[in-house]
Order: sequence, then C-alpha cells, then structure tokens
Amino acid sequence: MVLRRAVLSAGVLLGAAVLAVSPAAAEPSEQDEAWMVAAHQSNLAEIAAGTTAEEQATTEAVREMGATLIADHEALDADLVALAEELGVDLPDQPSPEQEAALTEVREQQGEAFDTAWIASQIEGHRMSLAAGQEEIANGSDENVVALAEAAAPVIQRHLDHLLAMSGDAPGAVPGGIAPESGTDALGVAAIALGAVLVAGSAAVVVRRRQVRA
Repeated sequence: MVLRRAVLSAGVLLGAAVLAVSPAAAEPSEQDEAWMVAAHQSNLAEIAAGTTAEEQATTEAVREMGATLIADHEALDADLVALAEELGVDLPDQPSPEQEAALTEVREQQGEAFDTAWIASQIEGHRMSLAAGQEEIANGSDENVVALAEAAAPVIQRHLDHLLAMSGDAPGAVPGGIAPESGTDALGVAAIALGAVLVAGSAAVVVRRRQVRA
C-alpha cells in the first residue's frame, strides 16, 4: 500500500513537471525547426542506407554497421518525432532529394565498389549531421531541441569514428580520388559546406511555412 502511494505521488510530480516545461517549449525558433527537419531527414536517410547495406554489402563489417545505423537512428528519430509533435513542428516523410540521389548512386555500385562507396557516403552524411547539430547547439533557443542535438552528437560521432576506421580497411581510395589517410580533412570541409546549404534550405522552408500560417 505504501509503495502504491509512493508510485502515485511520483506520477503526480512527473505530470506537474511536464506541465511546467511544456509552455516554455511552445514556440521553437526558426533555427530549432530547421534543425529538426534536417535531423529527421538525416535519420531517415541513415535508416535507408543501413537497410541497403544489409542487402548489398559484401563484407560482414559493412552489414553490421548498417544494422547499427538502423537501430541508433530509429531511436534518435523516435525522440525527435515525439518532440516535434509536442511543439507542432511539421516534419517531412522522406529524406531530401540530395540524400535520395546520393543513396541511389551508392545502390548502383556492385561488390567491393558498393562497400567503398557506401562507407564514403556515410562519412560525408555523418559529418554533415555533426555540423548541423553543432549549429543547433550553438544557436538553438528551445532547450528541449538543443538537448536532442546534444544527445545525438556522441552517437553520430561514434558512427563517424567507426566509419573512418572502416575506410582505412576498404579496398582502394574513396570515391573522388580522396585517399582515406590524406583526404579526410578536405572531405570534411566539403561535407560541412554542403550541410550548411541543406540546413539553410530547411530554414527557408520553415520561413515560407510561417508566412503561409500568418
């Protein structure tokens, strides 16, 4: 009986805490909304890429990494979607056209070429996700959205570290003639630049949606 009362009391306190937090999170900024859209699309892209790796990879290491991407990005996206619903942020139901085109190019490869292209694509995608997350952590205004970006960062970094290690074991250089040992910095700069473009595009969508609402 005492335990039951304690559980009920804890539930009341938790409900009160949720009610106290909700009003403060009612109006995310354009930066917050842009990151949520970009992060959701990245999660969808990584889940699709993981499925492709499970189906087409020639090595167990790539297949296992694909399974890891599916599990981790599904978990990250579940939290993101729940918060988006709470904040009234509309999320797309598929990756960006650029992400879909990149995955299509990878899917067209066969054998070892697929493994190499898949790893290189994931390195680029995870670098873009990290750059977008750092932008949200630095400039986001909703503490709950920023907290999601902070929670996602170590997961994405762990994936990137693993992918970089895998790239050293992949046969040949990554696409574009960039060797894993000497070209990762250049690839990172290009990826961050592309990530900024994608996030800016997401921000433009948010602005247009808000104008329509007004």
